[in-house]
Amino acid sequence: MGKTILYRLFGIGSVPKKLLPILEKEGIVALDEGISGWFITRNVKGPGKRCLQRWEGFSGCLVITKERVLCYTYWKRQINIAVHDPKISGLYVDVPNEQKLHISFEASHYRKGWEGIIEFQFNTEKALLFRDAFLSIGAQSSTAPDAQKHALP
Repeated sequence: MGKTILYRLFGIGSVPKKLLPILEKEGIVALDEGISGWFITRNVKGPGKRCLQRWEGFSGCLVITKERVLCYTYWKRQINIAVHDPKISGLYVDVPNEQKLHISFEASHYRKGWEGIIEFQFNTEKALLFRDAFLSIGAQSSTAPDAQKHALP
């Protein structure tokens, strides 16, 4: 899988430069940047927000260190959770093929007042490495309830 054009031209979807030394100090287990993917929400409701279904492409990065899981889409932080946080068990990880990684979760598990399914679909050559890293820290091997009904082919 190649890197996105936005990453190759402008560095969009890279790990923030001032964060990289911190992540290296924490001990990087898996890292990929400039990867394309989809940010998908289904029946998400929160304070002042309602979204029946939304699909948004992105260029982003995904990092697992010995201390945290971190995901950025474009330059926006989407996931930042400690690997020892009990909420990590609320992440569902699926690898439909060797170059696709899906991470899904119920929004209420992470934010009070929110509900619905949030899913990230990454196109990465390191999908199996990420899956194994996620499973070793306590994530579940599956897709979040209702996520499998609406997966991209």
